[in-house]
Amino acid sequence: MKSLNASRPKKMLPTVKRLWSFFQGQRAFFLLVMVLAVYVGLASIIGNYMSKDVINDLAYNNGKNLASLCINIGIIYSVGIIACIIYSQLMVRLTQKVIFRIRQELIDKLESLPISYFDRHTHGSIMTFFTNDVDTLVIMLNESLANIFLTITKLFGTIVCLFLINVYLSLIVIFFLILMFLFMFLNSRAARKYFKAQQDCLSDVNSRVEEDIAGIKVMKAFNHEEESLQAFDKANDQWRKASQEAFFHTQLAIPVNVSLSYFNFAVSSIVGCLFLANGLLSSGIGGLSSYLVFVRTACQPFNYLTMHINNILSGLAGAERIFSFLDEKNEEDNGQVQLLRKNEDKTFKDRYVWSFKNKDGSLKEVPLAGVIKFENVCFSYSKGHPILKNVSFEAYPGQKVAFVGSTGAGKTTIISLLARFYPLDSGRITYDGINIEDIKLDSLRRALSMVTQDTHLFTGTIEDNIRYVRRHSSQQEIEEASVNSCSDSFIKRMPRGYSTMLFDDGSNLSEGQRQLLGLTRATLNQPPVLILDEATSNIDTRSEELIHEGLNKLMKERTVIIIAHRLSTIRDADEIIVLDNGNIIERGRQEELLKNKGPYYDLYTGKTELA
Repeated sequence: MKSLNASRPKKMLPTVKRLWSFFQGQRAFFLLVMVLAVYVGLASIIGNYMSKDVINDLAYNNGKNLASLCINIGIIYSVGIIACIIYSQLMVRLTQKVIFRIRQELIDKLESLPISYFDRHTHGSIMTFFTNDVDTLVIMLNESLANIFLTITKLFGTIVCLFLINVYLSLIVIFFLILMFLFMFLNSRAARKYFKAQQDCLSDVNSRVEEDIAGIKVMKAFNHEEESLQAFDKANDQWRKASQEAFFHTQLAIPVNVSLSYFNFAVSSIVGCLFLANGLLSSGIGGLSSYLVFVRTACQPFNYLTMHINNILSGLAGAERIFSFLDEKNEEDNGQVQLLRKNEDKTFKDRYVWSFKNKDGSLKEVPLAGVIKFENVCFSYSKGHPILKNVSFEAYPGQKVAFVGSTGAGKTTIISLLARFYPLDSGRITYDGINIEDIKLDSLRRALSMVTQDTHLFTGTIEDNIRYVRRHSSQQEIEEASVNSCSDSFIKRMPRGYSTMLFDDGSNLSEGQRQLLGLTRATLNQPPVLILDEATSNIDTRSEELIHEGLNKLMKERTVIIIAHRLSTIRDADEIIVLDNGNIIERGRQEELLKNKGPYYDLYTGKTELA
């Protein structure tokens, strides 16, 4: 977390320019809003200035021109009210269109980032971009951007009118306005760094809350509430300090400006009366009246200006954070090879082929088979800490390849690399003889079906969650996949069957039921490569047997890669690969490995633990 002395946004002008780009197509309306806001400010100033003529007409001409003067002032104020309503409504609509575009870019960016970004940042800190930072932008655009033009118009309009009434009297007001301006400048400069720190601290608090909610069961199981509370209190206290300093400077502005304005009014009233009494005020009693009204309201623009500037600084700080997120490096996808639909055959493998252009521009097609090869693959999440070391293996259609090893051996990493979640340090991985780095990401991942140990379910019906991998699947295909994965029986027992709603990652289902749905979802599309990362770890033994019967039908002619924690689930694997500290230390069929009485035998007999 950045300290409370974090500097102001370093790229103020570039941030403003980039924010302006989101007004594309709406800039004419924005300029109209600014013009209307300026008119509203002028209407208020001109109406007040013309009131001196009304008072002088009553005092010196017995009200001969009173009617025409009142009508003119009434027209000015009426048009000002209409302009105020129009610009307020236009600004609301403009703000929502701009925020809509920013949210679209945020979610597009979120889906374009590599997995490594989410390894380095908490979910709570990422959510802050979508919530608090966007909210500060809404306040800036909706409440302060147009109003700051209105306020500046009133400020300069007031100064001009004061000089028109009397130059010498206006110097008194100018003196106090300079004092207010100096205070506002110094106060805003001090507050700016705390608004930036406030947003950073808020991000930390959100991250802490998100982490505590996600891990509430673990926290309670290990009686970790007190430690969690202490960690939250620390982050919350940092937020309190930053907010306290920021709001201290914000709240300090109004009483200081009001005090200076009262002092200004007292001095101006005394001197103004002396000028009138000695004939030094040519505009008469009406001029003195307008002058005192301008003096009384002179501080209001400064109060509003301080508030709007603080909102703008906070909004720009939020915008800068949003733009820094949008500038994160996207997941690289330089692949040219993609899946091409050739026909409407029922099987996935017969429906698609790999397609790419030769150097001469001609189109080349490679049959989709599902042959996976790792060739001397080395990988590390951070430099100097290798996870995989020269790993090589092959997996063919109709073959099951299983990986076993202790936690941290690199089993799940193999799956992540196959799906191109991370770039390799060296070596290469091929799919049907094509380097996966040459395959477009969407095509590569469409050609894989993955079931992880932790199944994520989306808010929606059971049917929608199963159909997630293949939106156009028919009801019959969904039910067939459910029968094959043994989830059909429990789905039909649900209150509304396949139309039962799931919420909060399927919290209304058991762990085993959630995993069954994950299996059903993965088997629906049936690509030639099926990856099972301990896909039955939360399912009872009897259900596991039934599922394996169904999966055996689906695995025929498919390449199956299994990450195993239960050795019973891989007894019929064509090849078992034992990993240890990123190295392959043993491989073969189960009966061969048991005969060798090596590392796998020790795992199988319980001499060493399989974590």
